[in-house]
Amino acid sequence: MRIAVIGTGLIGALHARHLARHPACTLVAVCDTDIARAQQVAGELGCRAHTDFATLLATEQLDAVTIATPESHRLDPAVAAARRGLKILLEKPLGRTLADVDRVVAAMRTEGADPAVNFILHADPRFARMKEIAAAGGIGRPVSTFARRRGTRLGIEKYAPWTDLLSSTLIHDIEMALTVNAAPPERVFAEAVVRACAPYGSHDAVVATLRFADGAVALFETSWVLPPGQPEPLDPAFHLIGDGGSVVIEGSSMGIKVLSEQAYTQPDMAHWPVIDGTITGALARSLDAFVDRARAGLPPLVGLDQARRAEAVVDAMKRSIATGTPATVDAGGGA
Repeated sequence: MRIAVIGTGLIGALHARHLARHPACTLVAVCDTDIARAQQVAGELGCRAHTDFATLLATEQLDAVTIATPESHRLDPAVAAARRGLKILLEKPLGRTLADVDRVVAAMRTEGADPAVNFILHADPRFARMKEIAAAGGIGRPVSTFARRRGTRLGIEKYAPWTDLLSSTLIHDIEMALTVNAAPPERVFAEAVVRACAPYGSHDAVVATLRFADGAVALFETSWVLPPGQPEPLDPAFHLIGDGGSVVIEGSSMGIKVLSEQAYTQPDMAHWPVIDGTITGALARSLDAFVDRARAGLPPLVGLDQARRAEAVVDAMKRSIATGTPATVDAGGGA
């Protein structure tokens, strides 16, 4: 499968590095408005570099693209790729606002495209197993969900200038909570701390509750204020409690602890660890799933409807924070 990556920031560069090694793929090109960055990635991986996605799509013979641009610049390359009949993997979130998200969803449907949306928790074996257990009734009916995703201040430095805590970080856990709770989400109440992120109009930390139509509830906690020396750079948890059992997932280090004379660390082994120069973890498995399912003509692990539901909960949380009152979840957009 001949593939290109549009957007070569942190995540896009990881896409390119993994796809360049994929046995079923030929990484043809990468594209970024920062041509120096695109050329650096292309030079390392032995592919071509473009600075304009329209030129990339018009001049390269492709079967698929992954689009890892900032979410405010995701619609146009997605539409252009869809019009060429390419298989598409979109990074999340799909837009800065729910209205932006709905424009992406509507455009993809108009073009007859069925893109995958890259919610990588589905490719983490722990979460995949939890989904199976919940779907089989192994914990009875879900009663409550707790999700925590705490990061260091590096998140503010790298991401706050162009995205926000809920859209970039907590949305993973929101989407997974919606997956393992069969009932639709109804109402959200959220409160936030705004200090370091005030210049960006964003939040340092958020705590939120979500009520489902069957009476089940979820509690979310997220922040990116921990010091950079935090042993585990990302501190996540996900607890699913049912009336017949529970599934508890903790941490991203997968149990590894490293002690040296300089520091004590718990390296992230869950999301995109690099081992022997190779991208592994959930991101790699998610990219593999996109390639495998695209080649086989199968639907994506996470599609537009599932992604839009999570974006609607994020939108409700933001509205709740702004008003100080509970907010209903917008179930429109075909979700």
